[in-house]
Order: sequence, then structure tokens, then C-alpha cells
Amino acid sequence: MEVRIVAPLTVKPEFVEEVTQTLLTIVAASREELGCLQYDLHREIGSSNSFIFYERWRSEEAVAQHEDTEHFKHFVSQLEGKLEKIEIKKMKVLA
Repeated sequence: MEVRIVAPLTVKPEFVEEVTQTLLTIVAASREELGCLQYDLHREIGSSNSFIFYERWRSEEAVAQHEDTEHFKHFVSQLEGKLEKIEIKKMKVLA
């Protein structure tokens, strides 16, 4: 069953430029994964430090494989201490 993820995050102002590059890097690498159907990064209009990932994966197994990749683990380590908040919502289509 397809899994969708919405992950809003807010970057500490002093890290916006650095983290923006990190966010763009994970997009390119993740889109290459076999289980990835869609992997988009959005920036909130009027807020330079507020981003939202919107992802679609073939299955929960594909998400687990993604979270086990070296590029994802590196991505997580690069964000440490640089975010004000992050929320990860895994969803399935209901209607």
C-alpha cells in the first residue's frame, strides 16, 4: 500500500542557508530510490525558514529502506541542532 509523508520543519534562522542546501541534496538522492514515487520540497511563502516535504512511497517497506540509506542517515546528522521543530506524518489515502 502506498505511503505518503508530510514533514513540516522550521530551521533556526542562523542555519537557513546551510540547511537549505542539505534539504536540496536529500531530494535529489531520494528521487533516485526505487520505492520513491514523489519527493518534493516546498518553502512556505513569506517564511524563509519554514519548509515542507511531501513524499509518496510505494510501501512502508520502501520508507524503511529509505530511512536506512546512507544519504538519509547523513541528512539526519546534518540537521542535528539546526531545527526549531520538525513533524513527520505518515499517511495512507482514505478517499
